[in-house]
Amino acid sequence: MGYLRTPFQAILIILISVFYSLSIESSFANKELKGFEIGSAEAPITIIEYRSLTCSHCANFSKNVFPDLEKNYISTGKVKFEFRPFVLNAVDLNAFKLLNSVSEKDFVALDKMLFKDQDKWLVTSDSDKILENSTNALKKYALLFGLSEEKFDSVLKDKDLEEWILSMRVEGSKQFNIQSTPSFVINGKVFSGNMPFSEFEKILN
Repeated sequence: MGYLRTPFQAILIILISVFYSLSIESSFANKELKGFEIGSAEAPITIIEYRSLTCSHCANFSKNVFPDLEKNYISTGKVKFEFRPFVLNAVDLNAFKLLNSVSEKDFVALDKMLFKDQDKWLVTSDSDKILENSTNALKKYALLFGLSEEKFDSVLKDKDLEEWILSMRVEGSKQFNIQSTPSFVINGKVFSGNMPFSEFEKILN
């Protein structure tokens, strides 16, 4: 999403670069990192999605492809699906902090809502205040899912949560050479781009 290439994105890139260089000292180093999982643990196929909450292609996947995957493969026990964050900018980071702070039973519902309402909370009308305005817009989703304003503010300042989210991006880059969103790791093989459901059917069948 080109219009997000603003100073705050550059700051995040620097932050990720520093974190990448220090990742061997991270509290998450040498630990297996996992995102939020749905589906049967015994499913023969695992799909890992690396995605950005501010990515329009990821939103399209969430709205138009994921429902068919969920109905035909996840709910039937054929696929275990794992959501992993791949932060692209500072708004992303705050949105992922919110998403990963709600209860497990609310995770998927909020995830779908953030993608469905992406153009409502990703406020780009004032390029100098994208981060501030978008973060303020995210607050209503925090309240809707049971977080108080004080809790939301503390979530935004949570350095352990921030480290975990950035660790997921670092691991995706290192382990699977993830460079764009959405990207999917299907039983260890990487597929990139907003694939239609028919393409998933070819891969999974």
